[in-house]
Amino acid sequence: MEISVTRAKLLADLSNYPLCDFFLRVGVQAMSGEEVTNDLAAEPDASLLQHFDKPKQMGGLEDLFSRTMGIFDLSKEALGVKAGFNFNVYDMDGFESVRAVFRVAIALSEVGFRQFRFLGGTGLADLGATKNEQQWFIEVKTLVLQTKPQEIEFGGKTQALIVDKFQPASRNIAEYVETVSKVIAGNHIQKARKQLLNTVKELGAAKKMAAIALNLFAAPFFLDCENLKEVVGRLRGRRSGWEIDYLSEIDALAFLTDHLHVF
Repeated sequence: MEISVTRAKLLADLSNYPLCDFFLRVGVQAMSGEEVTNDLAAEPDASLLQHFDKPKQMGGLEDLFSRTMGIFDLSKEALGVKAGFNFNVYDMDGFESVRAVFRVAIALSEVGFRQFRFLGGTGLADLGATKNEQQWFIEVKTLVLQTKPQEIEFGGKTQALIVDKFQPASRNIAEYVETVSKVIAGNHIQKARKQLLNTVKELGAAKKMAAIALNLFAAPFFLDCENLKEVVGRLRGRRSGWEIDYLSEIDALAFLTDHLHVF
């Protein structure tokens, strides 16, 4: 199928969702033929375009835009400006990051956080909010799983299961927890702490939260609450082989999978 025909079909599907269409149409129109081809060939949780003909996924994305506009009290035009992301350029990593910020804000609004605002400054945290009159600064980091189906033998039978890039060959859950903990400690928490401390320095005292959001379509496959507690125990330096408190000066750590977990 020629790219022009493929793009026309994608845009027709996109037009069924007014907010998605508003935010994404220009970017899709501007994608090169190579970008379209590569996106459609990617694994589903690393693709934008593959979901346009899937009502469940697109309905969820439409709801994400709508609810974000509601809790920030912004029009769609204002949200496009305030969110700090150029929706008119195809950037899957950036889009995953900005919708992670939206998802975290929505999840926190469901547990009593209010008065959300985008902080927007270079080197600052993503969000400000309040809960029970306490000011919070929130920095959101995205953990992209890159899931894919893989055939695995169990008890002499072969099953197709969804696995991700952090899964050890042993499929041992403790090894998985250890790997994820190391990734978060090395690539996420230290950057988040720096941004949170910079925000306090620039904007004044507040409690500080780092939030780790799983990429949207992979979230249901991640660790459960009990295993997330084990991740937090390692990051706090409370497990064997973990002597550094990576969460020092951070008041709360949140994980957003298909549920919000705050520690």
